[in-house]
Amino acid sequence: MGEIQIKRYNNRKLYDTVNRCYVTLEDIAGYIANGDAVRVVDHESGQDLTTMTLAQVIVDQERRLGGLIPRALLTRLIRIGEARLEDLGESLQAFLAPQEFVNRHIRLRLERLKARGALSEEEFEQWLISLLDPDIANPVEVSHETALSLPEKHGAEIEHLWRELEALERAVDALACSPKA
Repeated sequence: MGEIQIKRYNNRKLYDTVNRCYVTLEDIAGYIANGDAVRVVDHESGQDLTTMTLAQVIVDQERRLGGLIPRALLTRLIRIGEARLEDLGESLQAFLAPQEFVNRHIRLRLERLKARGALSEEEFEQWLISLLDPDIANPVEVSHETALSLPEKHGAEIEHLWRELEALERAVDALACSPKA
C-alpha cells in the first residue's frame, strides 16, 4: 500500500512507473480499491493530473458498470459549482446521512427562533419532539463506503428529504416572521 506514480503521455497512454508497465483506467481503479495512493503526472510538464484522471476513472466505471453514482449526488455536485469546500462537505454530509442532516438543520432553525424570542423553551421542546425522528436522535455514523453502496432507490428518498427540508425551512421562516401570539 504505497504511492504509485503514473505518467500520462501526450498520446494519453498511462505508464505505471513503479510496476513499469502501461495501465488502463480500470487498473488505476484496482490500485485504489487495493488501498494504494495514486498520483498521475504529465510526462512532459510534471503537472499533477490526478484529480482529472480519477474523475475519468469514475466516468469509465459508470460507463461499464452503471449505477455507480446516484443521480442525486451528481446533481448536487453540479449545483454546488464553485462553492466553498465546507459547502461541499455539507452537501456530502446531507447525501451520506440525510436524516441526521435534516434533523441538525431543524434543530438549528428552532434554536434561532428560540434565541430571537419567537419560541419559548416549552414551545422549542414541543417542536423538537414533534419534528425530530426519535429513532435518529442519536444517529449512528455511516461509513462512506456503506453509504455509497446503498441502492439507487435512496436517491429518490434523498430528493424527497430535500423537498421536505425546503418546505420546513419555509414554514420556520414564516413562523419567524409572524407576530408572536
